[in-house]
Amino acid sequence: MRRALWGLLLVPGLAWAAAPLVVHVAPAERVSYRPAIPVFARVHGPEHTMIQAPYDAVMGPLLVAPGTLVAAGTVVARLLPMSLAGTVRALQAQAQAAHTAYEQGRILARQGLVTPAHARSLRARWQADVAALRADSARLARGAVRAPFAGTVRYAAAPGAWLARGAEVVAIGGAGGLYETCALTVREADVLSVGARAVLAGAGRTGAGRVYALAARVDGLGLVRAYVRGLRVPVRPGQVVRLVLFGRRRTAIAVPRAALVVRHGRPRVYVVRGGRARPVPVAVARVGARRVFLAGALARGAEVIDSGVARLRAGAAVRAAR
Repeated sequence: MRRALWGLLLVPGLAWAAAPLVVHVAPAERVSYRPAIPVFARVHGPEHTMIQAPYDAVMGPLLVAPGTLVAAGTVVARLLPMSLAGTVRALQAQAQAAHTAYEQGRILARQGLVTPAHARSLRARWQADVAALRADSARLARGAVRAPFAGTVRYAAAPGAWLARGAEVVAIGGAGGLYETCALTVREADVLSVGARAVLAGAGRTGAGRVYALAARVDGLGLVRAYVRGLRVPVRPGQVVRLVLFGRRRTAIAVPRAALVVRHGRPRVYVVRGGRARPVPVAVARVGARRVFLAGALARGAEVIDSGVARLRAGAAVRAAR
């Protein structure tokens, strides 16, 4: 009697466990795609330089309008070191007094009224004052900010701003436009070519540019430099941006993203063969928004399971529902 009751309880459970899983399948398609390479790139400006304040100063009036194209050597701004100017005037008077004292000591030394050593000490003091005057005069002369080469002016400080030593005063950008450099592995550079499309991550088509050059050699880290130009978005020299480079067109098998499963670091998909789920090892070539592009033994037209893949095991009974 007890065995009969156990049989009534177990048989429905065994029957449910033996029932095939209902899964959705999609046919694998062979399509063409472009490999996407995400990289970080640094923005450069040809002949770009940032002029810094040589000492603590006050920013003077702007001599040219921002964005003006100036010639090399043009004074584009002036720094007003008021305390330094007073120091230079005091040193001028001090050097003149030291020179007068030296001349008097030299004459007195000839007459034997003072020792020659005293005259030499006066001369040394005069030369030290002259050296200090020249050094501060040179620092004062550097208050005139000149363009080191022909380029476009961009100010980094407003008139009247207090500038500490080393603060950015004005930027000069040369002609030729901005460009970006990024580092690629040799394998990534192998799928690229000059003219490849480059897209600013998150900007869509509005941020598209082109690869205009590839380095002929690898650098000390074994990386290849790619040069990008033409991004139609506002970027600044020195800025780091995230780009996506698209390589030469290739063909691969495309399946829905939901069909890909990774176990123990090994990607695979399940296909339906003879009512059973069979795993097929694959290599991921690119991950798209809705599909993944695969390489491996997966054939075109295979019925790939794209639902409930986490429950599947090799040889599990399944029933396809399209």
